[in-house]
Amino acid sequence: MGVSKAPVAALRDWILTGETPPAGADIASAAVEQGLAGLLLVGLGARPGLAPPFTLDRLREAMRRSLVRGVRLLDLAGRAQRILLDRGVRSLPLKGAALAEPLYDSLGFRPMLDADLLALDAWPDAVQALLEEGYGAAVRADHAFVFVCPTTGAILELHRSVTSCPGLFPTNANDLWSRSLPAEGPVSRHPSAEDLLVQLSLHASFQHGLVLSLVQWLDFRRLLERRPLDLERVIAITTEAGAESAVGAALRVAELVVGAPVPRDLTRALPLRPRLGAWLAPRWGAPLGFVAPAAPALARLRWELAEGRRLRLLAATMGLDGSRADRGLGEAGARAWHLARRWALPSARSWLRVHS
Repeated sequence: MGVSKAPVAALRDWILTGETPPAGADIASAAVEQGLAGLLLVGLGARPGLAPPFTLDRLREAMRRSLVRGVRLLDLAGRAQRILLDRGVRSLPLKGAALAEPLYDSLGFRPMLDADLLALDAWPDAVQALLEEGYGAAVRADHAFVFVCPTTGAILELHRSVTSCPGLFPTNANDLWSRSLPAEGPVSRHPSAEDLLVQLSLHASFQHGLVLSLVQWLDFRRLLERRPLDLERVIAITTEAGAESAVGAALRVAELVVGAPVPRDLTRALPLRPRLGAWLAPRWGAPLGFVAPAAPALARLRWELAEGRRLRLLAATMGLDGSRADRGLGEAGARAWHLARRWALPSARSWLRVHS
C-alpha cells in the first residue's frame, strides 16, 4: 500500500525549502518509498529532537541497505562494461549507475534497484557476451534485456536504447562515446552531463509518463546544480533525437516538483507542442500528480510526444519494425487494436470536438 499524500507533500516542501520536517512513522515510510531515507537522516541529524529513535533507526537501516546494494550494483555495472568491451562492444551507464557517485555524497543517498548499461555497438554481440559469462536473460523487451548476475543474483538491465520503441528518439552511438568521460571507480566511463540530462528526461517523460519518485526528480536538480552544462550541446542532442517536447516537459516538471534550476534559455529553446502544453496546463497546479505512486497517463503522453512520428510509434510498439521478432501476426494485430482504442481513437475524438 502506498503512503498518503501528506507525508510526500512534506518531503517535497523540505526539498524546496530546506526545512527538515518533524519525522514520525509516516514521514519515515514516505522517505523510504521516495528514495530519500539517507538524505532525510542527514537532515534530521542536523536538528536533534525532530524524530524519535525508532524513526532514526528505520532510516539508518534503509540507508545501509541502499549503500550495500549500490556498491554491489556499481561493481556489477563495471564488470559488465569490461565483459562487453572485451568483445568490442562499448557501453555507458544509465540512470542511477551513471549519477549515484558523481551527484550524491554517498551511495546510501541514492537508492538503486538494478544497474543499467546502454550498449553502443552490435546488440547481438552484447547479449551473447553476457550469456556466455553465465548471465541469465530473465526478461526480453524491445529496448532492454534484464540479466541476472550468476554470482550475486543482482539485476543488470542491458539497453539497446534509452526508451522503449527503439529508433523513435535516435542517438548516434559514436557521438555518445566521444562525449563520454573517463571515471574513477567500478564504472570506467560515464555519459557527458548533456547526454545524461537528455537521457533522464526521455526516461521520465516517455518511459514513465512524467511520474517518478522524489529522488528521481531530485536527480535533475543535482545534475543541474553540480555539473556544468553546455546548453547549446543539450539543445543539439535533443534536436537530433527529435525529443524537444519530451525533454522540455521533463525539465518543466523537475522545476515544478523539486525546484530544479532549469536555465530559461533551455526552456525557451525547447517549447512544448501546443497540444501537449494544453494537456499539461491543468496539471501544473497539482505537483504531486507527477510523483509516484500517482498513476501516469502513459499512453496519452506517449501519443503526444510522438506527434509527427505516430506511425513509427505504433510500428515499434507492435514489433512491426523488427525490434520484436518474437511477436506473431496475431499478437501484433491484437496489440494494434488495443493501441488504437487507447491512443488513436481518443485523440481523434478530441480533434473532432475542436474542429467540428
